[in-house]
Amino acid sequence: MSYRNLNGKKYPVPGIDTAINTLCPGAKWELTNKTFTGWKDDEGREPPSWEDIENEMLREVEIYNYYLYERNREKEYPPIKDQLDMLYHDIKEGNLQNGSWIAAMDAVKEMHPKPEGPEPEL
Repeated sequence: MSYRNLNGKKYPVPGIDTAINTLCPGAKWELTNKTFTGWKDDEGREPPSWEDIENEMLREVEIYNYYLYERNREKEYPPIKDQLDMLYHDIKEGNLQNGSWIAAMDAVKEMHPKPEGPEPEL
């Protein structure tokens, strides 16, 4: 199971394991060729159907695609040490509003804008 974090929000990285964990949290399972070969659920739930798993994975793909901007920004932001140096000079020059750090952050945000519309439900 894999998740990413963005500003305190945890969103799934799509996959069979993540889908099953979302549908039946805490269940222990083994899967071979779309068939459960092992299933243990302390809450007594039955294994999800393959259709339910596929539908959950589609939902996860939509969420993951929505947050593509965040993953792209992460690759483009300058290293933290460079950002701190920019901030230091901006502070020393009294130029926090229009300094080099703000310009660098804005450039990345403009290159990879956040999608319009509501964020998907997690």
